[in-house]
Amino acid sequence: MKHLIYILLILLTNITACQRNTTYPSTIQQAQALMNTRPDSALTLLESMADTLSMLPEEMRMYHSLLTIQAKDKQYIPHTSDSLINRIVSFYESYGDNDRLMMAYFYQGSTYRDMNDAPRALKAFQQAVDLNVPNLDLLAKTYNQMGTLFMYQGLHDEVIRVNQKSIETYLSQGKRNKISYAQRDIARMYDMKNISDSALHYYKEACRTALNDNDSIRHNEIFSEMGGFLYKKGNLHEAKHILVRMKQSKYIRNKAHIYSILGHIYNDLQLWDSAYYYKTKVLENGSLDKAYSSYVGLSYLEQRKGNLENAYETLRKAIRLNDSIQRTTQTEAIAKINSLYNYQHTEAENTRLMLEKEKQKYWILVRLFSLISTISIGVGIIFRQKQKKEQTLSRAEKRRKLEEERYQSSQAVIRDNEQKIKELDLLLENAKRKNDHLQQELFDAQQQKLKAHNEAIVLWNKEQKIRLTAFKTSYIYKEILQASKDEEMNMTPLKQPDKWAIIQEHIDSIYPDFTGRLHKLCPSLSDTDVQVCYLAKMGITPSGIGRVLKLSRQAISNIRKRIMQKIGAATGEMSNFDHFIEEF
Repeated sequence: MKHLIYILLILLTNITACQRNTTYPSTIQQAQALMNTRPDSALTLLESMADTLSMLPEEMRMYHSLLTIQAKDKQYIPHTSDSLINRIVSFYESYGDNDRLMMAYFYQGSTYRDMNDAPRALKAFQQAVDLNVPNLDLLAKTYNQMGTLFMYQGLHDEVIRVNQKSIETYLSQGKRNKISYAQRDIARMYDMKNISDSALHYYKEACRTALNDNDSIRHNEIFSEMGGFLYKKGNLHEAKHILVRMKQSKYIRNKAHIYSILGHIYNDLQLWDSAYYYKTKVLENGSLDKAYSSYVGLSYLEQRKGNLENAYETLRKAIRLNDSIQRTTQTEAIAKINSLYNYQHTEAENTRLMLEKEKQKYWILVRLFSLISTISIGVGIIFRQKQKKEQTLSRAEKRRKLEEERYQSSQAVIRDNEQKIKELDLLLENAKRKNDHLQQELFDAQQQKLKAHNEAIVLWNKEQKIRLTAFKTSYIYKEILQASKDEEMNMTPLKQPDKWAIIQEHIDSIYPDFTGRLHKLCPSLSDTDVQVCYLAKMGITPSGIGRVLKLSRQAISNIRKRIMQKIGAATGEMSNFDHFIEEF
């Protein structure tokens, strides 16, 4: 039977392939022609087809949507939703056109990139690469995008690998003018890895490539960055020579990074007036980090002049900025954790949808060739039972991995804070040698704040571990677990409400204010509704919940549906009950 199904699939694929000599409407063809040079005009043409789209075949509608996403991407219009591109990807995965599918994967990755979901973006870009479609230009762009995402995640070797792939792909097309940014990114990674010779080599290569292409904007941008690299490596005079040239460039719009480094250089050369000038210039349009550094430097310079009031006020601004930087850093760390958390749940949902799609294909083939039989139904039931067991194990494993990822993330924050404390030790020693009491006070306060942050993280992890262990070793947890397997155990909630109070106390301790947040989200939840939520949060299966509450499987199913209807009415969104409880 399996061989027959494979033969039928091949025949069906060949039949549909013969029907794909598509001639697109002239408006779509014009939009294609304008896409690389005038994406705004291409988008206008595509939007003009809104009233006639419903009359087109499905493939034309999907390709129209894909071109619309491409046109917006080329105009740097951020993607805010993945629903449309996911439908396009799903269509082309079934349709069998790998050229279109590669393009769909690329813009799926671009969408998740704009939504700050790096794991899913990288997965989509890798799927585009794995298709092995001979679209070298799109392949090179895909490697570039992967390099950027790897860079944000601090994966230096991966950044070097994919950018080298990008360079090779562009050179194979004779497009040497496209490789300067990839060379620049490789230089950055070698700098991060403290391989200075290789970093300098790639910076020079990137500058040379941009210069040979007469691209002054790219050349000046990379050249000024190389000046910053040289300063960091202690080559003050060559760095100063480059940056003084670049500050005059009409091709660099934001010169805050140039002013910042020149301020440091003149400070090191003890040319105080020039240092003061450039540190002040940074404040006009520099980032928070650069502004913080400039305020600290300006405070020191004001102190040298004897302007102690100005020095104190400038130092206060630096401290306020440092608080903002710390909040931003923590927010970004939390966003990364949430992104990984969402990715795990999305992967589970994708697996479910994939299995559902395969099941639908199977039944279509069965209906087409009249192969339904009692044996196939029996096999389907057995498979479904096995699938449920595997899903239960999978959910438990994913929960374990999620907790491990959260713990590792907290450890990474601790390590980062410890590194900052070491750096502050050096700054503190320097301030002591200069007898600079204000800077000593600032650096000491920063150290104490970082140490307190680390202690809070350690205590939180320890408390959570103790709470979870205490619950799982408690008599009430063991009793619930036994009751979920034994129908004869007496756990009727109306007869023993004190046990539910103990369970509530444990759940609210491990998952802060779980009960309160449930009632706040939906005040109409009954006691039984909340008890079902508690048991689901403990990982008890629906049949096990029925044994504990002495209710039928159908009754538990109805309660779960009723809860989600109440939640949906309160939030305007509906989702799977188990998925909701795991995330809540």
